[in-house]
Amino acid sequence: YDVATFGNHEFDWGQVNLTNRTTEATYPYVTANIVQNDTGNCATAGWTPPAFAAAPYEILTVGTAPNTVNVAFIGVTTTETPTITVSTATAGLCFKDPAESILHYYDAMDAASDVIVVLSHLGYADGGYGYGIPVYGDQTLATRLNTAGKPVNLIIGGHSHTDLTSATTVGNTKVVQSHYNGRK
Repeated sequence: YDVATFGNHEFDWGQVNLTNRTTEATYPYVTANIVQNDTGNCATAGWTPPAFAAAPYEILTVGTAPNTVNVAFIGVTTTETPTITVSTATAGLCFKDPAESILHYYDAMDAASDVIVVLSHLGYADGGYGYGIPVYGDQTLATRLNTAGKPVNLIIGGHSHTDLTSATTVGNTKVVQSHYNGRK
């Protein structure tokens, strides 16, 4: 793998184990919407990434010179994670709105890259896993980014294990699903 983001199951064994695993990885883990709860209130929390994440996004140069492309990879995780995992596993963290989190970093990524790819663990469609939490999926994420005038080129998603025979196009954004959590 070259870059990864977090799925809800990365929290199953707590943050200490998660930090140990991400430290052992030979690739960065990125997350834009998981932040430290530095204010005691997720509504006012800042943008400080948790210790187990490398950064909100990573720019990788792919291809062989002179045919290289700078690709920005940004990660987002379902906001239902604190509810569907053991509460101690997400203590001290906030899971911000995925679209708002991408928009927070969008201009910097856009200036530094040719292509923006979202590594998503939101699920393909809206609704989550039936816990009654109003969460949205990758198709709605693409729509929200397009409506904001900040489209991404590709969303590689997981969480819902949706089998697609081909990519879904939302505006100019391609949406695909993977069974491999957030590792790409």
